This record gives sequence, structure tokens and C-alpha cells, in this order.
Amino acid sequence: MALTAVLSVLGWSMVIFALTMIFPIGIALFHGEVGTWPVFLTTILITGMFGGALTLASLGGRQRAAGRREAFLLACLIWTVLPMFGAIPFANLVGPLDGYLEAMSGLTTTGYSVFATPELLPRSMLFWRAELQWIGGLATIMLAVVLLGLFGLGGLAVYRSAIPSGDANTLVARLKDTLSAVWWVYVIITLACAVLLWVSGVQAFHAVCYAMSTVSTGGFTTSTNGVAGLSSFAQGVLVVFMLGSALNFTLHWAAFHGRFRVYREDPEIRAFGRLCGISALMAGLIIWGMTELDLASSLGQAIFAVAAVASTTGFFGLETDQGIITGSWPTPLSILLLMIMMVGGAAGSTAGGFKLMRFALLIRQGGAELTRLSYPNAVTIVTYGGYWVEPPVLRATWNFLMLFMLSVAILAVVIDLDGHDLATALALAVGALSNAGPAATYVTVEAVAIGELDPVSKIAIIAGMLAGRLELLALLGLFSPSFWGR
Repeated sequence: MALTAVLSVLGWSMVIFALTMIFPIGIALFHGEVGTWPVFLTTILITGMFGGALTLASLGGRQRAAGRREAFLLACLIWTVLPMFGAIPFANLVGPLDGYLEAMSGLTTTGYSVFATPELLPRSMLFWRAELQWIGGLATIMLAVVLLGLFGLGGLAVYRSAIPSGDANTLVARLKDTLSAVWWVYVIITLACAVLLWVSGVQAFHAVCYAMSTVSTGGFTTSTNGVAGLSSFAQGVLVVFMLGSALNFTLHWAAFHGRFRVYREDPEIRAFGRLCGISALMAGLIIWGMTELDLASSLGQAIFAVAAVASTTGFFGLETDQGIITGSWPTPLSILLLMIMMVGGAAGSTAGGFKLMRFALLIRQGGAELTRLSYPNAVTIVTYGGYWVEPPVLRATWNFLMLFMLSVAILAVVIDLDGHDLATALALAVGALSNAGPAATYVTVEAVAIGELDPVSKIAIIAGMLAGRLELLALLGLFSPSFWGR
């Protein structure tokens, strides 16, 4: 096994991760937060020391080509080790377990938070929360392009990256090529979101935090009330960027290079558009028919809710004078939003969930099976994006669905034992495994403070967030003896 390559990438990741903490230090110094900048400085030194040690240790090792096993191991290590160091500033306030949950939530772009009143946090801490999500979003894109597309994990063999693969034939080379291709697109989209939010009247600091949280589809906010205090224009900006960030980022890369037709040709975008459009219309009619809101207000709330849930961003806090607020939606709407949250966004995006591509494959296979019932002798095939989908890919997709549902059930039972009703436990479980976090607020029966859960439930949610971000199979593969066999 090429452990040298794994340790090298992990070490460099830790060094770069340490350097990103310079920004919270600058914010702390600017705002005179004398109690926080030393914590970040200490964290930089600790993280950099461990990362540097791993990097130096890997220099003398024998270089071997890294393959499937090394890629899976690296992904698991990055999303378990980096939160340990990212949690240090939070642990100073809430303790090790809550700090680790907060950092894991950020780096997996889930958005669950142990801080019930984030506006009371120092600004450097608020920025660090947003930055964790932004870093996690970029890492998620790289995971999708390099790992999921390369190995077709859980039925994603039909995934096609719009970025040319080039001559890179090693794990490290693929990571470098992918990072160099997408990072500037990611930065430009984030800056565009921040500028538009600032133009809409959001303070510059909060605009940057919301932009990083939106483009990463993370969901951390800087206020207890979520987006309730933002203008209609600002909420519209969030809707556009939430939906855009739930799409395959390699398509954005292609569009930045003048290939706008990729948006029209991609089947996942068409499926996402239909899903969001139909769901928003249904949600709007449900709200209109079961509340005192007029049709326009109902559709406005529905569009925002569907965008927040479908993208797994999970922004919450919309409210009106007529009394409907997040967390008190009609039951049919809660069920609809829960289903959308489970589906999630596109492969190659920062969004979580089951993924639209897998959902589309199951729908198409279902249609093919119905055709065979009517015409038993007919030869039916399933196609996607102009390619024939082989039976093993479809079986892998069904296997992933079964594993996803089983994981939801297990996680919900664990949380239910904490004393919550089953509906709330189910929403929290789906929120963790779909990396949708605060989106669970749209469907929970009771208000839940993540920081007040018992340690077992917190550990279960941490495991769920990690499993959801690593597409379940990559994490479970590490515990399979056959995976490590020759």
C-alpha cells in the first residue's frame, strides 16, 4: 500500500489548513478580540507542527502509485483528522466533543451547530465557522471529481467531469490538477455572492460569511434567526447561489471557459430543474391552502424552502406577519421537504444527499421495468446522458439506496433513545446523512438544540455527517477485509 503518498497529501493538507487560520487571527486583531487570537495562533502552531512532521516523514519513503484503497483512506483521514485541529478554537468555549461536532459539521458542510446564539460569538469565531464550511466545500468537489468519478462509487460510474483528465495517472497528480482547475471558479462564485449580498444591504462581514456558507451549501448563519432579517433581494441572491452550488462544479468550470452549452446538455441539471420547479409549485400550493398566506407569499416561501432543502444548505428563519415560520409547516409540506432533502444535489457539487444522478437512474430503471411488464419480450436498456448504463451500475445504485435508508433508520433510533419524538429523530438523522443540517428545521416537530443532546446522540450525528460526506461506501470499505486484500 502506498502509505507514503497518503501521508504526504494529509501532511500538506494540514499545513495548508493551518495557514487558513491566519484570517481569523486578522479579524480578531482588527476587532480587538484579545482572548481569541492567541487560541488561533496556538492552533496554527499545533496543526502546522503535526502536518509538517507527516510531510517530512513521507519524504524518505518509497514512492508507489496510489490507487483506490489509498484514495478512500485519504478521504477518511482528511475528514476525521482535520476536524480534530479545527475544533481546538471551539473546544476552548464548549469542550472537546461539542468542538469536534462543530468542526465536523463545518468541514462536511452539514451546518449543525452547538452554538444556539451564534451572534454572541466573537467575529473571529463566526468567520472560522464559515471558513470551515468553505474549505469543506472545496474539498468535497475534489472528492467528487477525483474519487467518485474515478471509481464510480455507489452507482456513480456514469458521472462525467467536464474537466479534461489530462495525463495525470496518480492520486497526487489528479488532486493537483483538480485543485488548480476548480479553486479559482470556487473563489469567483463566492466573491460574486458576497458582493451581491453586500449590495443588497447585508454588512460586509456578514455578507462574506453568508457567501462562504451558501457556495459551500453549508448552512451556518451569523444570527439565531437565520436569514429572517435579510431583505427580499438578499434572500433572492441566496436562492440563486444555493441552487447554483448544488450543480456539478465542473460544469461551472466549463462555462467559465465559454462552453455554456454544458448546462443545456447535462441531464442532471434538467432533472434538478424539474425537481425544484415541481416541488416549489406543490409546496406553494400546500402553504397557500393550509395557511393564511396569500398566493404570492406562499410561493416565495416555498421557493426559498425548496432551494434551501434541495441544495442541502438548510438556511432557515423565514417568517411573515401572517404567522407561518420555519418549524411549523403543514405536515404534507414537511414530508415533501424531507424527501427532497434526502435526494440532495448533483454529483460533483458541494451538496450532500443521495444525489440526483442516482435518483434519476432509479427512476429510469423503474420506467424500463414497467415497459417490460407491458411487453415481456421487449429489450429494454437504461441510458443516461447518451450512455448505456450497465446492470452492475444499477445494482450498485440500489445497494447504495438500501445502505442509505438503513443508516437513516439506525441513526434515527439512536437519537430517538435520547427522548425525542420519532419524527424529529428521523429529520435529524436525514439532516446528518444528507449533510443538510439546519434543513431538518423545516420538518422537525420540536425545536432541537444540538448542543443539548446527550453524548451518544452527538457521536451518532458526527458519524452520520462523516458517513454522508464520504458517500457511506468509502467509509464502510475501510472495515472490509476484502477491501484491504491484494
